[in-house]
Amino acid sequence: MRGQAYTLEGVLAAIVVVTATVYGLSAVDTGPFQTGAQQRTAALETRASDTLSLAAETGALHNATACYSVGTPTLNGNQTGSSTEFELMLNRTFDRQGEQYNLYFSYSDSGARQTILASQESDENVAKRPADAAVATETVTLTDDMPTRIGDCSGTGPSLSTVSGYFAPDAEPDSIVYNVVEVRLVVW
Repeated sequence: MRGQAYTLEGVLAAIVVVTATVYGLSAVDTGPFQTGAQQRTAALETRASDTLSLAAETGALHNATACYSVGTPTLNGNQTGSSTEFELMLNRTFDRQGEQYNLYFSYSDSGARQTILASQESDENVAKRPADAAVATETVTLTDDMPTRIGDCSGTGPSLSTVSGYFAPDAEPDSIVYNVVEVRLVVW
């Protein structure tokens, strides 16, 4: 009887020690132990996420996804010429700091997801993107009656349901929802 009590006491003590160790490790901030590259990636990820969130809140992201020119989004990522509000946000946040980025639009096409490169970066840039690049995403819901943005994306055009050549098709013809576009920003 005494042996069983000691065994039970030992098991309970081991459970307490393991629980305290797990709790203690979860309370420790490992930030100072990150490498410089990990800290830079985390900072870029925060800035990219904040940029997309702000663009979504102000409607700039919605307007950028509604912008089209001959069937492709017209986001050129340069600092000259006419730019959308979203492009200006990207320029201020990343271009001026010498950081590179690619912007992708992912949408539904006949039940399958399609992804296109929405920024006008070269194929070389896409190939050179490092594995530790920061990624942020935001979702934009497009509706049938939403006007497209044409030319330099400042003017409004016909509604999505009546325009031809828009990059994303009407995923739900019997619904007011035209398509749901996932905007993915990859920064390095």
